[in-house]
Amino acid sequence: MTTTLPLLLAYDGSVDARRGLSWTAHESLRTGLPVHVMAVDEIAPQMWGGLGGIGAVGGTIVVTEGYVLDCAALLDEAAKLLADEGVADVTTEKRAGPVVAELVQASASASMMVVGSRGHGAAGEALIGSVSQHLARHAACPVVVVREPRDPDARRIVVGIDGSGSSEAALEQACRRAEVTGETVLAIHGFHAHVPSTDVWAAAPRSVDTADRERLLAEAVAGIREDHPDVHLEQEVVAVPPERCLADASASASLVVVGSRGLGWFSGLLLGSVSQAVLHRAECPVLVVR
Repeated sequence: MTTTLPLLLAYDGSVDARRGLSWTAHESLRTGLPVHVMAVDEIAPQMWGGLGGIGAVGGTIVVTEGYVLDCAALLDEAAKLLADEGVADVTTEKRAGPVVAELVQASASASMMVVGSRGHGAAGEALIGSVSQHLARHAACPVVVVREPRDPDARRIVVGIDGSGSSEAALEQACRRAEVTGETVLAIHGFHAHVPSTDVWAAAPRSVDTADRERLLAEAVAGIREDHPDVHLEQEVVAVPPERCLADASASASLVVVGSRGLGWFSGLLLGSVSQAVLHRAECPVLVVR
């Protein structure tokens, strides 16, 4: 379905926010979608434990000893940088309030939200577990968390498949992207292999039966392959925990795509544990699809 909703970029001027800006610019030029840049002025709430000098992940606020830096200059900077990248259709917006709540509300009018993996401040790495994962969990649109890729020349989109509707949506989105970019799509299914490492009698390595797993992956890929015949779509089953499997694959990927909800009892309540782990460990941008 064609959309004209803008790409929503959260921006705070940090290194990772600038990477997010560059990623957004390329996406805008690729799709023709406008870009809406947002910054949120917010005093760090008490729940942060009184930390001074922190900055929110995802490009939204800068806080120093309880003082909030006005974001107007940041928005002007973002608009100029986007113009330098060739993006002509740019709007900006400054809000004040709880950063996650404001961005989640804005996500209802966006085709995709783009955030940096870390913002300003020494607490940036810790805060990814809060702001970025809250956005990936609650936003009304897909969320891209941008970080510097280990291999900047990679031309492969990695998609985690677990048989859920959410992972199938992730594969569909990856293939639609690859139709335009010409990238290869790797649909990968990792799983925990609960077997002893050796046979107690023969002392020989035990093989892992992957037939059911291969069947699950083949069924998930079959319809997508028919719908996107021009996409080079590969599939792989690996007897490695899915979060580690995807993190390892990200080292040679341009993008990792995961569903926001996996299989399991908590699937309707929480961002899937695999998605959470990938957001922490991936070595390239991560797109969380819903």
